[in-house]
Order: sequence, then structure tokens, then C-alpha cells
Amino acid sequence: MSSPKEQPWTIRRLIQWGSDWLGQQGIENPRLDVELLLADALSLTRMDLFLDMDRPLDRQELGDFKNRIKRRSQREPVAYIVGLRGFWKQDFYVDSSVLIPRPETETLVDSILSLYPQHDAKLTILDIGIGSGAILLSLLNEFPNAVGVGVDISEDALRVAKINCDKFNLDERVTLFASDLTATLPNDAKYDLIVSNPPYIVRDEMEKLQPEVKDREPRLALDGGEDGLAIYRPLIPQAYKFLNNSGWLVVEIGYDQGVSVADLFKQAGLKKVSVVKDYGHRDRVVMGVK
Repeated sequence: MSSPKEQPWTIRRLIQWGSDWLGQQGIENPRLDVELLLADALSLTRMDLFLDMDRPLDRQELGDFKNRIKRRSQREPVAYIVGLRGFWKQDFYVDSSVLIPRPETETLVDSILSLYPQHDAKLTILDIGIGSGAILLSLLNEFPNAVGVGVDISEDALRVAKINCDKFNLDERVTLFASDLTATLPNDAKYDLIVSNPPYIVRDEMEKLQPEVKDREPRLALDGGEDGLAIYRPLIPQAYKFLNNSGWLVVEIGYDQGVSVADLFKQAGLKKVSVVKDYGHRDRVVMGVK
């Protein structure tokens, strides 16, 4: 990336150049990605970029931006490059140890808020497969009197969750520990609300995913086995055991798994089982009460 003396590399020029380059690499939404990467390289917001489009970059800034563009052209997700992903009302730290929070997962948070319209409820919440902590920590911010437990089979995921607990000053309200589903929970533990976003992608579908997903995000958080339901089968009855009476289990699902997962809820003994659609009108959440 050379810079002719008569044409400095301004923010405007770099956005155009970067968008063209990433587009040639087959990247979707190249301009948005460039703006996010350039803002990160300059420690600015996207709005700051638009307010100073003719600002030239110095050599260090150019190098930082070029490094980010190179990583993106190799299909590394923007969220991992900048180390942040917005979810619900906050920006969560993320790295390649955890699944990147998706907008459709906000349906799960929204569904839970509809169950507890009074946000002063003193809930005990268990998040099975906490990952970055996006779901549990968003709920704790909505329910200031709630406390949470987050478990994950991945120690690296728990490290990321701990970073976010500290970031949002929630470390005193959250307990984190390693567990394969509920295996290491105390037998007498009970929760008012259990949430989970388990891996649910059918194994044969994994190779059809975008390179950013199948090659970069943790397979452990994506692969749902031969039919996508491998984790739900043990998770749902285990969660039932740890629910208080009148406690809710709320899980995210794939768009075509509503009927199957709802049946598993009913087989485990859960009542008032319902399937909730996301903002794209696809099945996204199943919930039921003990």
C-alpha cells in the first residue's frame, strides 16, 4: 500500500480503497467492515470518521489499519479483530475462544423480560454454556437484584466471561466455573431461571457456513451433532432437575427446531411450553416452566 506524496491517505480515501479491496475478496458488507476497522485503528467512533473525512493518517496509523484489513481479508471476523461485539445494550469483549453474540439471540433476553415485567425480581439465574457472558450479564443488568451462575466446558470461554464480568462491575454477582452442562453443580442447587444458547447446527451443515464462522468461531459452540439436537437431549432434563418450582427454562434454537425442542421440553415435564420467533419471524427460542 504505497502513498503518493500528492495524494495523502485520508480517511475518505482509505474507506473507498478498503471497501473496494475487501469487496474483491468476497467480503460481505465491505464498507461497514472498513469503517469499523478504521475507527478501531484510530481509536475513534464511526461518527468521528464522517466528521473528519479529509484527515490524513500518519505512518503508524496506516500500518495499524493495513494490519486490520489484512486480517479481515483472511476472513477473521471484525468482532475478533476489534475485540468487541455489541449485544443488547452493551459492548462485550470477545475473542476466538467464544461464539460472537448474534442479534437474534436478543430474542432470548427479550422473552425473559416478558416473563418478569417487574425488574426488581430477586432471581437466581444459571447460564449453561456462558461463552462471552452476553446473555447472563445482559440479564443481570436488567435485574439489579438478581445473581447468576455461569458454567462452560471451555476454560478459555470462562476467561472471556470473567473479563466481561469485571468490565461491567458484575463480578460480585456472578459465579463462574467449569462444567460439562450441569455435571459439577451442587446436587441441591436450585435456580429460578435457567438459560442456554447451546450448539445447534447440524453437523452436515457446518461446512456450508461462511468461512468466518466455520473456520474461525469455536466448533464446540456450533456443532449440534447429527441432527442439531445432541446437546438439548441431556441439557433439558438436567436443567429441569435444577429448576425451582415455577422456575423457567429458556433456550435458543435453530430456525427449524421449534417443534423438536418443544417436544423435548414436554418430555422432561415442563409446562406452558412455547416457541418464540425472532425479529426475522423465524423460530428462535423455546421456553417452559416447572
